[in-house]
Amino acid sequence: MGCGIKTENISENIKINLTDNKLGYSYAQMLIPAVSESQIITNTYSASIWDSYIDRDKNITYKDNFYNDLKNYYKELVVLKKLAGKNNITLSESQKSDALKLSKTFYDENAANSEEFKGLSQEECDNVFLDYFLVMKAKKELIAKNVKEVSESEARIMDFNVIEVSDYNLATDLLNRLNNGENCVKLATQFSENSDISRSVELNNEPEDIKSALGVLEDGGVSPILTNKGKYILYKCVKSNDEEATKKNKEKIKNERESAYLLNMYNDFVKSNPIDINDSEFDKVCKNAFFTIAGKDFFTLWAEDNNGGL
Repeated sequence: MGCGIKTENISENIKINLTDNKLGYSYAQMLIPAVSESQIITNTYSASIWDSYIDRDKNITYKDNFYNDLKNYYKELVVLKKLAGKNNITLSESQKSDALKLSKTFYDENAANSEEFKGLSQEECDNVFLDYFLVMKAKKELIAKNVKEVSESEARIMDFNVIEVSDYNLATDLLNRLNNGENCVKLATQFSENSDISRSVELNNEPEDIKSALGVLEDGGVSPILTNKGKYILYKCVKSNDEEATKKNKEKIKNERESAYLLNMYNDFVKSNPIDINDSEFDKVCKNAFFTIAGKDFFTLWAEDNNGGL
């Protein structure tokens, strides 16, 4: 939900005052993302999800988790709006036009004649969409400027058949047999002291000596005898670059790197820019966020518009 950032580690010092212009939204404006996300969850899992436990021991339900996610959404919004201003990030006229187009669709389908959104004007609805476009643009530009891209070598996954033994002479004999073309899986099944014969290895996470020895292997290549924790280890390369696994690993590293940057940025920002919360106002939004809207929700409109082209 929200800005699409993992926020569970954001400093608890980040708080929101929803009444003193820090966020600047009315109650009806705050309902737009809240009811949109609740409807997505209900439609995905059914209404019974809300009383299900995420952590029974701590008495935390899915609804409790939703409230926490919603609070984190507003944390992201407040901080990224401020950082956008600090970094002179603004929307182009084309981006404003896209945001206003989605806002009109949401307002016409969901808010114009709704009792729940009573008092919400088109202009107030526009501001919610414009802000969301802005914070997503700020997120993208700050990441592009400050987060190092993940290279293929960093993410590379190699597939091996592996033999581990405790006797060096046996390891030497097995190395000779492998180099003479004997089947590695059969030898591993017969001699290996570790039943984990087929392994996918994230090369960049290996010790330097193993990384150097394995990184030069092509398909079918056999490593020299390597040592680890008192074992003598032989690797036969099955696939020197598992392209699909490498692609997934690259995306995982990218997400981890971006999340770490954003979380650090948030926490650094609020050390000198504390934001307070009005709990009663926030609680009111949470408790009234479970009605059904007639048309497409806030986040679905954004997604179907190819994320605003950002």
